Amino acid sequence: MDALTTPSNWQKVRLGTYKYRRGSFPQPYGNPQWYSDNGMPFVQVYDVGENFKLTQKTKQKISKIAQPMSVFVPKNSVIITLQGTIGRVALTQYDCYCDRTILIFNNNTLNDVNKYFFVLSLFTKFEEEKRKADGSIIKTITKQTLKDFEILLPPLNEQIAIANILSGLDRYLYSLDALILKKESVKKALSFELLSQRKRLKGFNQAWQKVRLGTYKYRRDSFPQPYGNPQWYSDNGMPFVQVYDVGENFKLTQKTKQKISKIAQPMSVFVPKNSVIITLQGTIGRVALTQYDCYCDRTILIFDNNTLNDVNKYFFVLSLFTKFEEEKRKADGSIIKTITKQTLKDFEILLPPLNEQIAIANILSGLDHEIISLKNKKRQFENIKKALNHDLMSTKIRVLNK
Repeated sequence: MDALTTPSNWQKVRLGTYKYRRGSFPQPYGNPQWYSDNGMPFVQVYDVGENFKLTQKTKQKISKIAQPMSVFVPKNSVIITLQGTIGRVALTQYDCYCDRTILIFNNNTLNDVNKYFFVLSLFTKFEEEKRKADGSIIKTITKQTLKDFEILLPPLNEQIAIANILSGLDRYLYSLDALILKKESVKKALSFELLSQRKRLKGFNQAWQKVRLGTYKYRRDSFPQPYGNPQWYSDNGMPFVQVYDVGENFKLTQKTKQKISKIAQPMSVFVPKNSVIITLQGTIGRVALTQYDCYCDRTILIFDNNTLNDVNKYFFVLSLFTKFEEEKRKADGSIIKTITKQTLKDFEILLPPLNEQIAIANILSGLDHEIISLKNKKRQFENIKKALNHDLMSTKIRVLNK
Protein backbone atom coordinates (compact mmCIF):
# COMPACT_ATOMS: atom_id res chain seq x y z
CA MET A 1 0.00 0.00 0.00
CA ASP A 2 2.68 2.45 -1.08
CA ALA A 3 4.42 2.25 2.31
CA LEU A 4 1.42 3.91 3.99
CA THR A 5 0.26 2.49 7.30
CA THR A 6 -3.08 0.73 7.03
CA PRO A 7 -5.62 2.50 9.28
CA SER A 8 -6.56 0.42 12.30
CA ASN A 9 -10.24 0.35 11.31
CA TRP A 10 -9.53 -1.00 7.79
CA GLN A 11 -9.61 -4.79 7.66
CA LYS A 12 -7.84 -7.24 5.37
CA VAL A 13 -10.44 -9.67 4.06
CA ARG A 14 -9.80 -12.84 2.02
CA LEU A 15 -11.98 -13.25 -1.05
CA GLY A 16 -12.59 -16.80 0.16
CA THR A 17 -14.75 -15.20 2.88
CA TYR A 18 -17.41 -14.53 0.24
CA LYS A 19 -19.45 -17.07 -1.69
CA TYR A 20 -19.05 -17.05 -5.43
CA ARG A 21 -19.49 -19.34 -8.39
CA ARG A 22 -18.58 -19.49 -12.06
CA GLY A 23 -21.12 -19.16 -14.83
CA SER A 24 -21.88 -21.95 -17.27
CA PHE A 25 -23.07 -22.62 -20.82
CA PRO A 26 -24.19 -25.75 -22.70
CA GLN A 27 -21.76 -27.31 -25.16
CA PRO A 28 -20.85 -27.04 -27.96
CA TYR A 29 -20.70 -23.22 -28.04
CA GLY A 30 -21.53 -23.04 -31.75
CA ASN A 31 -24.90 -24.81 -31.50
CA PRO A 32 -27.43 -22.26 -32.87
CA GLN A 33 -30.26 -23.53 -30.61
CA TRP A 34 -28.46 -22.02 -27.58
CA TYR A 35 -28.92 -18.50 -28.98
CA SER A 36 -31.94 -16.34 -29.81
CA ASP A 37 -32.43 -12.69 -30.80
CA ASN A 38 -35.40 -12.68 -28.42
CA GLY A 39 -33.45 -14.29 -25.57
CA MET A 40 -31.85 -12.87 -22.42
CA PRO A 41 -28.47 -11.08 -22.40
CA PHE A 42 -25.59 -13.59 -22.25
CA VAL A 43 -22.43 -12.11 -20.70
CA GLN A 44 -18.97 -13.20 -21.85
CA VAL A 45 -15.58 -11.55 -21.23
CA TYR A 46 -15.94 -8.96 -24.02
CA ASP A 47 -19.30 -7.84 -22.59
CA VAL A 48 -17.65 -6.57 -19.39
CA GLY A 49 -17.02 -2.96 -20.36
CA GLU A 50 -15.47 0.17 -18.94
CA ASN A 51 -16.30 2.01 -15.74
CA PHE A 52 -17.37 -1.21 -14.00
CA LYS A 53 -20.44 -1.78 -16.17
CA LEU A 54 -21.56 -4.29 -18.76
CA THR A 55 -21.74 -3.12 -22.36
CA GLN A 56 -25.15 -1.69 -23.28
CA LYS A 57 -25.92 -4.81 -25.31
CA THR A 58 -24.28 -8.21 -25.07
CA LYS A 59 -22.84 -9.72 -28.23
CA GLN A 60 -25.04 -12.80 -27.81
CA LYS A 61 -28.47 -13.54 -26.32
CA ILE A 62 -29.19 -16.89 -24.72
CA SER A 63 -32.27 -18.88 -25.77
CA LYS A 64 -34.92 -20.20 -23.39
CA ILE A 65 -33.77 -23.76 -24.07
CA ALA A 66 -30.19 -22.95 -22.97
CA GLN A 67 -31.02 -20.79 -19.92
CA PRO A 68 -31.48 -23.72 -17.46
CA MET A 69 -27.94 -24.87 -18.39
CA SER A 70 -26.38 -21.48 -17.66
CA VAL A 71 -26.32 -19.25 -14.55
CA PHE A 72 -28.85 -16.46 -14.00
CA VAL A 73 -27.32 -13.27 -12.60
CA PRO A 74 -29.71 -10.60 -11.28
CA LYS A 75 -29.18 -6.89 -11.81
CA ASN A 76 -26.81 -5.23 -9.31
CA SER A 77 -24.52 -8.27 -8.97
CA VAL A 78 -20.71 -8.18 -8.77
CA ILE A 79 -18.91 -10.17 -11.47
CA ILE A 80 -15.28 -10.52 -12.58
CA THR A 81 -13.63 -12.07 -15.65
CA LEU A 82 -11.41 -15.12 -15.03
CA GLN A 83 -10.27 -16.06 -18.54
CA GLY A 84 -9.05 -14.10 -21.55
CA THR A 85 -8.67 -10.60 -20.14
CA ILE A 86 -8.55 -11.48 -16.44
CA GLY A 87 -9.69 -8.99 -13.81
CA ARG A 88 -12.36 -6.93 -15.57
CA VAL A 89 -15.00 -6.12 -12.96
CA ALA A 90 -18.62 -4.98 -13.24
CA LEU A 91 -21.65 -4.20 -11.13
CA THR A 92 -24.32 -5.50 -13.51
CA GLN A 93 -26.97 -3.01 -14.61
CA TYR A 94 -29.44 -5.58 -15.99
CA ASP A 95 -30.49 -9.20 -15.45
CA CYS A 96 -28.41 -11.62 -17.52
CA TYR A 97 -26.90 -15.09 -17.80
CA CYS A 98 -23.14 -15.60 -17.49
CA ASP A 99 -20.57 -17.75 -19.25
CA ARG A 100 -18.08 -19.98 -17.40
CA THR A 101 -15.36 -17.35 -17.98
CA ILE A 102 -17.16 -15.14 -15.43
CA LEU A 103 -17.07 -15.35 -11.62
CA ILE A 104 -20.29 -14.26 -9.89
CA PHE A 105 -20.38 -13.16 -6.24
CA ASN A 106 -23.39 -14.29 -4.21
CA ASN A 107 -25.42 -11.18 -3.31
CA ASN A 108 -26.43 -12.61 0.08
CA THR A 109 -22.79 -12.64 1.23
CA LEU A 110 -22.24 -8.97 0.36
CA ASN A 111 -24.71 -7.49 2.85
CA ASP A 112 -21.96 -5.93 4.97
CA VAL A 113 -20.23 -4.11 2.08
CA ASN A 114 -21.03 -1.34 -0.34
CA LYS A 115 -21.08 -3.15 -3.68
CA TYR A 116 -19.53 -0.31 -5.64
CA PHE A 117 -16.70 -0.11 -3.12
CA PHE A 118 -16.30 -3.90 -3.32
CA VAL A 119 -15.95 -3.59 -7.12
CA LEU A 120 -13.30 -0.89 -6.62
CA SER A 121 -11.44 -3.15 -4.17
CA LEU A 122 -11.48 -6.07 -6.61
CA PHE A 123 -10.27 -3.84 -9.44
CA THR A 124 -7.48 -2.41 -7.24
CA LYS A 125 -6.37 -5.91 -6.21
CA PHE A 126 -6.24 -7.22 -9.78
CA GLU A 127 -4.36 -4.11 -10.97
CA GLU A 128 -1.83 -4.77 -8.18
CA GLU A 129 -1.47 -8.39 -9.37
CA LYS A 130 -1.00 -7.20 -12.98
CA ARG A 131 1.89 -4.97 -11.90
CA LYS A 132 3.57 -8.01 -10.34
CA ALA A 133 2.93 -10.23 -13.39
CA ASP A 134 5.26 -10.74 -16.34
CA GLY A 135 4.22 -8.31 -19.08
CA SER A 136 1.54 -6.80 -16.80
CA ILE A 137 -0.85 -9.59 -17.80
CA ILE A 138 -2.36 -12.20 -15.46
CA LYS A 139 -2.21 -15.28 -17.69
CA THR A 140 -4.16 -17.63 -15.45
CA ILE A 141 -5.75 -17.78 -12.03
CA THR A 142 -6.62 -20.80 -9.88
CA LYS A 143 -9.53 -21.19 -7.50
CA GLN A 144 -7.11 -21.36 -4.54
CA THR A 145 -5.18 -18.25 -5.61
CA LEU A 146 -8.44 -16.35 -5.86
CA LYS A 147 -9.57 -17.52 -2.41
CA ASP A 148 -6.32 -16.24 -0.89
CA PHE A 149 -6.49 -12.78 -2.50
CA GLU A 150 -6.86 -10.12 0.20
CA ILE A 151 -8.68 -6.82 -0.16
CA LEU A 152 -8.85 -3.90 2.27
CA LEU A 153 -12.25 -2.87 3.62
CA PRO A 154 -12.89 0.22 5.76
CA PRO A 155 -16.03 0.59 7.90
CA LEU A 156 -19.24 0.67 5.86
CA ASN A 157 -19.78 4.44 6.23
CA GLU A 158 -16.31 5.12 4.78
CA GLN A 159 -16.94 2.62 1.97
CA ILE A 160 -20.11 4.53 1.09
CA ALA A 161 -18.35 7.92 1.22
CA ILE A 162 -15.56 6.74 -1.12
CA ALA A 163 -18.04 5.03 -3.44
CA ASN A 164 -20.14 8.21 -3.68
CA ILE A 165 -17.14 10.30 -4.74
CA LEU A 166 -15.90 7.89 -7.40
CA SER A 167 -19.34 6.92 -8.71
CA GLY A 168 -20.05 10.66 -9.08
CA LEU A 169 -17.04 10.90 -11.39
CA ASP A 170 -18.31 7.82 -13.22
CA ARG A 171 -21.67 9.49 -13.83
CA TYR A 172 -19.90 12.53 -15.26
CA LEU A 173 -17.86 10.27 -17.55
CA TYR A 174 -21.07 8.53 -18.71
CA SER A 175 -22.60 11.93 -19.54
CA LEU A 176 -19.49 12.84 -21.57
CA ASP A 177 -19.73 9.49 -23.40
CA ALA A 178 -23.38 10.17 -24.24
CA LEU A 179 -22.54 13.66 -25.50
CA ILE A 180 -19.67 12.33 -27.65
CA LEU A 181 -21.97 9.68 -29.17
CA LYS A 182 -24.63 12.32 -29.86
CA LYS A 183 -22.13 14.65 -31.57
CA GLU A 184 -20.72 11.76 -33.61
CA SER A 185 -24.24 10.78 -34.72
CA VAL A 186 -25.01 14.38 -35.71
CA LYS A 187 -21.76 14.60 -37.68
CA LYS A 188 -22.39 11.27 -39.43
CA ALA A 189 -25.94 12.24 -40.44
CA LEU A 190 -24.97 15.75 -41.51
CA SER A 191 -21.95 14.48 -43.43
CA PHE A 192 -24.18 12.05 -45.35
CA GLU A 193 -26.79 14.74 -46.14
CA LEU A 194 -24.25 17.35 -47.25
CA LEU A 195 -22.06 15.02 -49.32
CA SER A 196 -25.03 13.33 -51.01
CA GLN A 197 -26.58 16.76 -51.80
CA ARG A 198 -29.76 15.81 -49.95
CA LYS A 199 -29.13 18.99 -48.06
CA ARG A 200 -27.63 22.08 -49.73
CA LEU A 201 -26.23 25.01 -47.82
CA LYS A 202 -28.03 28.31 -48.31
CA GLY A 203 -26.64 30.32 -51.21
CA PHE A 204 -25.14 27.35 -53.08
CA ASN A 205 -26.93 25.88 -56.08
CA GLN A 206 -24.25 25.12 -58.69
CA ALA A 207 -23.90 21.61 -60.10
CA TRP A 208 -21.40 19.15 -58.63
CA GLN A 209 -18.92 17.33 -60.85
CA LYS A 210 -18.01 13.66 -60.90
CA VAL A 211 -14.22 13.34 -60.79
CA ARG A 212 -12.20 10.14 -61.23
CA LEU A 213 -9.48 9.53 -58.64
CA GLY A 214 -7.17 8.81 -61.59
CA THR A 215 -7.32 12.57 -62.25
CA TYR A 216 -5.03 13.08 -59.25
CA LYS A 217 -1.45 11.97 -58.85
CA TYR A 218 -0.74 9.56 -56.04
CA ARG A 219 1.88 7.03 -55.13
CA ARG A 220 2.65 4.20 -52.81
CA ASP A 221 6.20 3.20 -52.13
CA SER A 222 8.02 0.82 -49.90
CA PHE A 223 10.04 0.05 -46.84
CA PRO A 224 13.41 -1.73 -46.70
CA GLN A 225 13.18 -5.48 -46.22
CA PRO A 226 12.98 -7.48 -44.04
CA TYR A 227 10.49 -5.54 -41.86
CA GLY A 228 11.90 -6.92 -38.62
CA ASN A 229 15.46 -5.65 -39.14
CA PRO A 230 16.17 -3.48 -36.05
CA GLN A 231 18.43 -1.08 -37.99
CA TRP A 232 15.37 0.29 -39.84
CA TYR A 233 13.90 1.62 -36.56
CA SER A 234 15.03 4.17 -33.98
CA ASP A 235 13.41 5.80 -30.95
CA ASN A 236 14.98 9.06 -32.15
CA GLY A 237 13.76 8.62 -35.73
CA MET A 238 10.86 10.14 -37.66
CA PRO A 239 7.24 8.91 -37.33
CA PHE A 240 6.62 5.87 -39.57
CA VAL A 241 2.96 5.50 -40.54
CA GLN A 242 1.40 2.07 -41.04
CA VAL A 243 -2.29 1.11 -41.26
CA TYR A 244 -2.90 1.08 -37.50
CA ASP A 245 -1.48 4.61 -37.21
CA VAL A 246 -4.35 6.04 -39.27
CA GLY A 247 -6.76 6.94 -36.49
CA GLU A 248 -10.17 8.49 -35.96
CA ASN A 249 -11.55 11.80 -37.18
CA PHE A 250 -9.32 11.71 -40.28
CA LYS A 251 -6.11 12.12 -38.30
CA LEU A 252 -3.03 10.07 -37.55
CA THR A 253 -2.65 8.71 -34.03
CA GLN A 254 -0.76 11.11 -31.74
CA LYS A 255 2.28 8.83 -31.88
CA THR A 256 3.11 6.16 -34.45
CA LYS A 257 3.83 2.65 -33.22
CA GLN A 258 7.24 2.73 -34.93
CA LYS A 259 9.82 5.39 -35.77
CA ILE A 260 11.98 5.04 -38.86
CA SER A 261 15.77 5.38 -38.58
CA LYS A 262 17.90 7.74 -40.69
CA ILE A 263 19.43 4.78 -42.52
CA ALA A 264 15.97 3.55 -43.63
CA GLN A 265 14.43 6.92 -44.53
CA PRO A 266 15.89 7.11 -48.09
CA MET A 267 14.23 3.74 -48.81
CA SER A 268 10.77 4.92 -47.69
CA VAL A 269 8.53 7.87 -48.66
CA PHE A 270 8.58 11.24 -46.91
CA VAL A 271 5.08 12.68 -46.44
CA PRO A 272 4.84 16.34 -45.39
CA LYS A 273 2.30 17.60 -42.86
CA ASN A 274 -1.16 18.35 -44.32
CA SER A 275 -1.06 15.52 -46.88
CA VAL A 276 -3.99 13.26 -47.80
CA ILE A 277 -3.36 9.53 -47.30
CA ILE A 278 -5.50 6.39 -47.44
CA THR A 279 -4.93 2.78 -46.34
CA LEU A 280 -4.90 0.15 -49.10
CA GLN A 281 -4.13 -3.06 -47.21
CA GLY A 282 -5.39 -4.58 -43.98
CA THR A 283 -8.22 -2.23 -43.03
CA ILE A 284 -8.82 -0.63 -46.43
CA GLY A 285 -10.25 2.88 -46.71
CA ARG A 286 -9.04 4.64 -43.57
CA VAL A 287 -8.32 8.25 -44.54
CA ALA A 288 -6.28 10.99 -42.87
CA LEU A 289 -5.10 14.54 -43.39
CA THR A 290 -1.67 14.21 -41.76
CA GLN A 291 -0.98 16.55 -38.85
CA TYR A 292 2.81 16.03 -38.79
CA ASP A 293 5.69 15.16 -41.13
CA CYS A 294 6.20 11.41 -41.43
CA TYR A 295 7.29 8.49 -43.59
CA CYS A 296 4.75 6.00 -44.95
CA ASP A 297 4.67 2.26 -45.43
CA ARG A 298 3.71 0.62 -48.74
CA THR A 299 0.25 -0.12 -47.32
CA ILE A 300 -0.51 3.61 -47.58
CA LEU A 301 -1.49 5.61 -50.69
CA ILE A 302 -0.24 9.21 -50.69
CA PHE A 303 -1.85 11.93 -52.81
CA ASP A 304 0.51 14.45 -54.42
CA ASN A 305 -0.17 17.84 -52.80
CA ASN A 306 0.55 19.68 -56.07
CA THR A 307 -2.46 18.03 -57.74
CA LEU A 308 -4.87 19.04 -54.98
CA ASN A 309 -4.63 22.80 -55.50
CA ASP A 310 -8.21 23.04 -56.80
CA VAL A 311 -9.79 21.23 -53.84
CA ASN A 312 -10.27 21.79 -50.15
CA LYS A 313 -8.23 18.97 -48.62
CA TYR A 314 -10.59 18.33 -45.74
CA PHE A 315 -13.51 18.07 -48.17
CA PHE A 316 -11.41 15.75 -50.36
CA VAL A 317 -10.79 13.51 -47.32
CA LEU A 318 -14.55 13.47 -46.59
CA SER A 319 -15.26 12.53 -50.22
CA LEU A 320 -12.73 9.68 -50.14
CA PHE A 321 -14.15 8.38 -46.88
CA THR A 322 -17.72 8.55 -48.25
CA LYS A 323 -16.69 6.70 -51.42
CA PHE A 324 -14.96 3.90 -49.51
CA GLU A 325 -17.93 3.58 -47.12
CA GLU A 326 -20.17 3.20 -50.18
CA GLU A 327 -17.88 0.46 -51.53
CA LYS A 328 -17.94 -1.29 -48.13
CA ARG A 329 -21.76 -1.37 -48.20
CA LYS A 330 -21.56 -3.10 -51.60
CA ALA A 331 -18.91 -5.58 -50.45
CA ASP A 332 -19.51 -9.01 -48.93
CA GLY A 333 -19.45 -8.63 -45.15
CA SER A 334 -18.99 -4.84 -45.45
CA ILE A 335 -15.23 -5.36 -45.89
CA ILE A 336 -13.20 -4.39 -48.94
CA LYS A 337 -10.81 -7.35 -49.11
CA THR A 338 -8.55 -6.03 -51.87
CA ILE A 339 -8.25 -3.12 -54.24
CA THR A 340 -6.37 -2.87 -57.55
CA LYS A 341 -4.65 0.17 -59.00
CA GLN A 342 -7.15 0.27 -61.89
CA THR A 343 -10.20 0.01 -59.60
CA LEU A 344 -8.87 2.91 -57.57
CA LYS A 345 -8.28 5.03 -60.68
CA ASP A 346 -11.89 4.48 -61.77
CA PHE A 347 -13.43 5.44 -58.42
CA GLU A 348 -15.53 8.59 -58.82
CA ILE A 349 -16.14 11.24 -56.19
CA LEU A 350 -18.48 14.23 -56.29
CA LEU A 351 -16.94 17.70 -56.01
CA PRO A 352 -18.86 20.97 -55.70
CA PRO A 353 -17.26 24.36 -56.53
CA LEU A 354 -14.39 25.24 -54.20
CA ASN A 355 -16.36 27.80 -52.14
CA GLU A 356 -19.03 25.18 -51.33
CA GLN A 357 -16.33 22.62 -50.49
CA ILE A 358 -14.87 25.11 -48.00
CA ALA A 359 -18.27 25.89 -46.45
CA ILE A 360 -19.10 22.19 -45.96
CA ALA A 361 -15.60 21.44 -44.65
CA ASN A 362 -15.86 24.28 -42.10
CA ILE A 363 -19.14 22.93 -40.69
CA LEU A 364 -17.97 19.31 -40.40
CA SER A 365 -14.46 20.13 -39.16
CA GLY A 366 -16.11 22.35 -36.53
CA LEU A 367 -18.02 19.30 -35.29
CA ASP A 368 -14.76 17.33 -35.36
CA HIS A 369 -13.10 19.91 -33.12
CA GLU A 370 -16.01 19.69 -30.65
CA ILE A 371 -15.76 15.88 -30.58
CA ILE A 372 -11.97 15.99 -30.10
CA SER A 373 -12.38 18.53 -27.29
CA LEU A 374 -14.93 16.29 -25.52
CA LYS A 375 -12.68 13.24 -25.89
CA ASN A 376 -9.75 15.19 -24.44
CA LYS A 377 -11.94 16.25 -21.52
CA LYS A 378 -12.98 12.62 -21.00
CA ARG A 379 -9.31 11.51 -20.93
CA GLN A 380 -8.53 14.28 -18.44
CA PHE A 381 -11.31 13.17 -16.07
CA GLU A 382 -10.39 9.50 -16.48
CA ASN A 383 -6.89 10.42 -15.28
CA ILE A 384 -8.37 12.39 -12.36
CA LYS A 385 -10.54 9.41 -11.42
CA LYS A 386 -7.59 7.02 -11.69
CA ALA A 387 -5.41 9.19 -9.42
CA LEU A 388 -8.22 9.77 -6.93
CA ASN A 389 -9.10 6.08 -6.92
CA HIS A 390 -5.47 5.26 -6.06
CA ASP A 391 -5.26 7.88 -3.30
CA LEU A 392 -8.57 6.90 -1.70
CA MET A 393 -8.02 3.14 -1.90
CA SER A 394 -4.45 3.42 -0.55
CA THR A 395 -5.66 5.70 2.31
CA LYS A 396 -3.37 8.49 1.10
CA ILE A 397 -6.53 10.61 1.17
CA ARG A 398 -9.16 10.01 3.88
CA VAL A 399 -12.73 11.19 3.38
CA LEU A 400 -13.92 10.78 6.95
CA ASN A 401 -12.40 11.94 10.22
CA LYS A 402 -9.95 9.40 11.56
